[in-house]
Amino acid sequence: LKTGFLKWKPDYDSAATEYGKAAVAFKNAKQFDQAREACLREAEAHENNKATIPDSSVPLTVTLQEMQRLPEAVQLIEKASMMYLENGTPDTAAIALERAGKLIENVSPEKAVQLYQQAASVFENEERLRQALEMLGKASRLLVRGRRLDEAALSLQKEKSIYKEIENYPTCYKKTIAQVLVHLHRNDYVAAERCVRESY
Repeated sequence: LKTGFLKWKPDYDSAATEYGKAAVAFKNAKQFDQAREACLREAEAHENNKATIPDSSVPLTVTLQEMQRLPEAVQLIEKASMMYLENGTPDTAAIALERAGKLIENVSPEKAVQLYQQAASVFENEERLRQALEMLGKASRLLVRGRRLDEAALSLQKEKSIYKEIENYPTCYKKTIAQVLVHLHRNDYVAAERCVRESY
């Protein structure tokens, strides 16, 4: 990274490679703080390079997982996904968001729901509706499990709309049943009946 009389610009590409190697070595030596620092430096070098952004969030995430610092890992994956979006690789961004959701699901279901919904939105924008539905399904299940029934009803409605759009009516009817059950648990019998009538 050093510059001098004959070298005017830092070589970010080579620096990123070396930081990556250092991160692996530190991780193998169970020196997780140093591994974390090396991973962050690697990501920073890639960011400065702006040519390509490889998935350096993976070793960093694993390192932070081993250090029991999941919120920090999720925050860094979110940052990486924003960079993927900016660099025109939305699929990788959505996959990163899904990975973050899985990572934090048991610790913070609320955050996982948010991440799955973000991933669904990215997939939907790319017209990859099956992947969007998968993410929405995960969000809906977490919302129901967390008794956040108002949000669950909305999430199921979103799923139903997409299933209807792709003309997958059997699954659309299954989602209707799930939505009716959610409305009944909310004691909203009018909404439940409207749901059934709409499905006709």
